[in-house]
Amino acid sequence: MKLAIVQGTLLIMLAVASCSVSTEQPESLGDDQQKLVEATDFSQDAMLSRQGRMPILLLVSQHHCPFCAQIKREILGPMVISGEYKDRLLIREIYIDLGTRVRDFKGKLLDSSAFVLGYKTYLTPTLLFLDAEGNELTERIVGIQTPELFFFYVDRAVQEAIAAFPGNG
Repeated sequence: MKLAIVQGTLLIMLAVASCSVSTEQPESLGDDQQKLVEATDFSQDAMLSRQGRMPILLLVSQHHCPFCAQIKREILGPMVISGEYKDRLLIREIYIDLGTRVRDFKGKLLDSSAFVLGYKTYLTPTLLFLDAEGNELTERIVGIQTPELFFFYVDRAVQEAIAAFPGNG
């Protein structure tokens, strides 16, 4: 009986210890390395997109969104740092927090949240894949469904957007 109690206690201690280990943050990019170019003028981004014949990957984000930070830290930040997408994709972030404004693809100044609502986007994080006119090129990605496979889904959507970009296919 004593042996069963000791074994049970050890199992509980082991379970508690493993839970505390699993909640530690893995080494990741620092805050300065996960910053993306903030979208402020889509008419300018459209010009760059047209000139480079490359789509715009737009992260719809909020300042206090932990999943937005996770996407920047684990997916988009490393994509930018790798340089692999530099001449193939414009990566931008738009904050929909109150008080932020953006110039749309036609040059009109709007609240960022109104701009995003034009895409019927209500949740953060959302990834939109746009052409130089602001049209969606491929299916958007809403939230983070499976973190282990998320880069695969993003990269696949990027490849589809590049292929669907006018003049590339």
